[in-house]
Amino acid sequence: MKYTITMISDFQCPYCYIGKGIIDGLKSEYDIEIIFKGYEIHPDIPENGIPSEDYFPNAKEKNLQLQAFGRQYGLNFTDITSMPNSNKALQVAEYAKSVNKSDEYNTAMYEAFFFKDINISLIPEIKKLAKSIGISEEEVDAVFATDKYKNALKDNKKFCVDNNITSVPTFIINDKIGIVGAQSPENFRRAFKQLNEQ
Repeated sequence: MKYTITMISDFQCPYCYIGKGIIDGLKSEYDIEIIFKGYEIHPDIPENGIPSEDYFPNAKEKNLQLQAFGRQYGLNFTDITSMPNSNKALQVAEYAKSVNKSDEYNTAMYEAFFFKDINISLIPEIKKLAKSIGISEEEVDAVFATDKYKNALKDNKKFCVDNNITSVPTFIINDKIGIVGAQSPENFRRAFKQLNEQ
């Protein structure tokens, strides 16, 4: 049985990155396709981002908590010094789906932010990361030259409102079962088993 998993996520969300890793780990056992739907969780952040300490007064404590959490999964998260506005990166993520580069692009964005402290708000950084996985600078420029992908994000937000989705990551399996948060592989296995029994 094939499992199509719609993943509601944002590049600022460490639980989204971890959840993606859990799903990727299950691909050796199951036939899984991930469809990413970008959902901007902090649209109030200025266009080019903001220093973490200006957004979170307890930014240093949050970094320590994030790093401790990441170590549980074998991940060495860096100190995050800036909070990006993810809107532009998410627009390109919507385009990446249309050229079969979605998974590579999403991985590149998460790893740039959480491991390299790259400000993924900035178009030059987005272009570098997109180019590293085979999306040209001209393609990125074309994304921003139209409202198509900005509107796709608005459609994603409406989808979440219509389906009472209020947090990321949220995983919707075969349009039937929802899982919220970076759940264990066993929770996904139970959901797959439940679908098989229906």
